[in-house]
Amino acid sequence: MAVLKTDNLCKTYGSKNGNAVYKALEQVYLEVQEGEFVGIMGPSGSGKTTLLNLLATIDKPTSGHIQINGTNPNGLNNKELALFRRRQLGFIFQDFNLLETLSLKENIILPLVLENKKPAEIEQRVQDIARTLNIAHLLDKRTYEVSGGQQQRAAIARAMIHNPALLLADELTGNLDSKAAKDVMESLKEMNEERGATILMVTHDPFAASYCKRIIFIKDGRLFNEIRRGASRQSFFQQILDALSYLGGDFDDLSTARS
Repeated sequence: MAVLKTDNLCKTYGSKNGNAVYKALEQVYLEVQEGEFVGIMGPSGSGKTTLLNLLATIDKPTSGHIQINGTNPNGLNNKELALFRRRQLGFIFQDFNLLETLSLKENIILPLVLENKKPAEIEQRVQDIARTLNIAHLLDKRTYEVSGGQQQRAAIARAMIHNPALLLADELTGNLDSKAAKDVMESLKEMNEERGATILMVTHDPFAASYCKRIIFIKDGRLFNEIRRGASRQSFFQQILDALSYLGGDFDDLSTARS
């Protein structure tokens, strides 16, 4: 079953009345099946962020359609869209977006509190997911009392605790050192393999991308190519490097040392 489907998705900026029109995305057909772990890669300015913003319902396409779990979010009013985003989507960001005034536990349970879930269910869910992500011993800590990698794992827990249809990740290892990045990607892999999470991740980092099952490359606003992982993550990592070299553009040169 396709959790995410885009049909001829286009996004342009500017006016057609004599002014230049910039095509950020053009004719994007994309499908992500339930339980997939998909990466989106491309040079700076290729359209990765624009695509993510459209899928996250932060922005609307100029033309074309998006379906998430069978619903076109662009047909919803503001109230319906807020509810749809809260229930169907999970988000992980490069800068964690955790609230410093709350403990990790309080940050993680926010989606369930907003849904008025019973305290017993909230407690059971937070303990369960915290154990999976190896942060159960940190739940009472504030964000500034734990490392960046631990903060990012708490952010993953918050994004997953309400079992969203689709988890969207944006450069989630960008602020982490190599060990923390590895720990976070192992955690995300476990969410995918053990809990069946459907994940779409935008990244410029070949190391992070090597944890995906499929990588879609985007160039000049169009889908350019895709590769799938076999049995070996190390071989997939090299495939990604080769593809990026062919694609051109600016990527994280330091990430090659993480493999």
